[in-house]
Amino acid sequence: LQMLQLQQDARTSCKKMGAELLSILDETENGFVWEHIQSYAEQAHGAWLGISVKGRGLVWSEDTEMSYTNWEAHDVAFSVLSINSCFWIQSNSGLWKPGSCRNRTHGVICKRPRSKSPAVQPQMDGDHLPTLIVIMVTGLVLVVLIVGVIYLYRRRTIGSRGSYEGARYSRTNSSQAEQAEKNILVSDMELNEQPE
Repeated sequence: LQMLQLQQDARTSCKKMGAELLSILDETENGFVWEHIQSYAEQAHGAWLGISVKGRGLVWSEDTEMSYTNWEAHDVAFSVLSINSCFWIQSNSGLWKPGSCRNRTHGVICKRPRSKSPAVQPQMDGDHLPTLIVIMVTGLVLVVLIVGVIYLYRRRTIGSRGSYEGARYSRTNSSQAEQAEKNILVSDMELNEQPE
């Protein structure tokens, strides 16, 4: 609730925020608004309503038909109303009343029209920066861990491929004399296997 403006100034303030002056479309909404403006009763006698005179009837600012009303006097003389007539909801009763547009005892409530498909716009502000940093660091740590595991796995499998570490095939534990003896034995076996 913005405080105490002329009705036209109130409309202009709401337009600057991309909103309209208060419209009340049903009894539940009227009760909600009244419940909230009661706490401002000492500062404002009520809040401006975004009602306009159109032809011989009334419409809300956004040209929405008035299917619900809550007039204080049930016999509001619409014939005496003009384009310059203004309307407000009273903070002491929640009832609506026509009145002077020059009255400075009313507060301002702006209402944004409901969009049929709300467009979700991602916002990047300073509050999301720590979260973004944590996500990036966690991702980097995960990549390093995965690369490390792959490196260690490949190193282990390549290192064990083709090397025979059993006692029979180990060439590193034998002396040169033993190596020469093995070579001679192999040569003798090859000679024995050849057909004569």
